Order: sequence, then structure tokens, then C-alpha cells
Amino acid sequence: MIPGKIAQFLEQRANVAFAGTRNRDLVPFGHRVSGWSVGVDGRTMTAFVPARFTAGLVESLQENGVFALTVEDFPAHETYQFKGRYVRHWSARREDIDVVDRIRGRFMKSMRAVYPALPEGIAGAFVSTPELAVEFEVNEIYAQTPGPGAGTRLVPPADA
Repeated sequence: MIPGKIAQFLEQRANVAFAGTRNRDLVPFGHRVSGWSVGVDGRTMTAFVPARFTAGLVESLQENGVFALTVEDFPAHETYQFKGRYVRHWSARREDIDVVDRIRGRFMKSMRAVYPALPEGIAGAFVSTPELAVEFEVNEIYAQTPGPGAGTRLVPPADA
């Protein structure tokens, strides 16, 4: 489901993410995400969410089940959105935090390239330690990189 090129982007370059949910009444909620991983099956992803961004998250997933994750490579702005169905959640484990630590390192490296004088502690604090992990099955992937192709559905192909 998740093409190799996009999986490679997620594992090697992406460094910023945001998730969206909605409850049974379709009221939207936004959740900053510290990290993500692609499931070994290539059909699922897991998003790692810090405590202060979990308000309404589990409730919305249990009521509606729809999850959208947008992931970007800053400062290049290559961006993809992954939409799918909630599978399960758990309290973040050591291995989840290790994933986030690697992404924090990528983010800090990117920030230093743009803002060389930015103190490391400030850049590093942007990527918070996660409290919750949310696994979802990816059903659709959209290009969200700014430009003429933004919004194009990549998976399944738009002509399918």
C-alpha cells in the first residue's frame, strides 16, 4: 500500500507531522505528532502523540475511526497526507520514543541549516516525547507538497 519511495521519505527525510481526527458529530480535532513509523506490512502506520495533544484523540477514534496524518520534510516542504482507519492505540513504549528521538535529530539538523544560531534546546523541544501511539490502516495517500500537484491522490491512483 505505501509505495517504497514514500516509505523511504518517511524513514529518512520527513521531520514534522500533524494529525486530524473528528468525533461522531464530525467536530474536528488537531493533534501535533512527534513521530511515526511504517508497519512491517506496509499497510499501516503508527503516529506518536505527545500528552498535551491527546485531547479528544482516543474518543474521536473510537467514535468515528477516521485518522489523517500529514507528514512534511522541512524546509523542503515535500509533504504527504495519509488517511485511514484507526486500528488500536497504546501508551508509548521505549522503542516508540527511540523512533521519535531519531526524528528529533533530523528536525534539529534541518533547523540548524535554516537558522544556524537557533539554540539546540529550542529546536529539540519542538519534537516532544510521545505519550500515546496510534496505529491506523492507510487507505489513501495524497501529495500535499505546495505547487500544482497538491491534493492529488497517489494511492490508490486517482484514475483507479
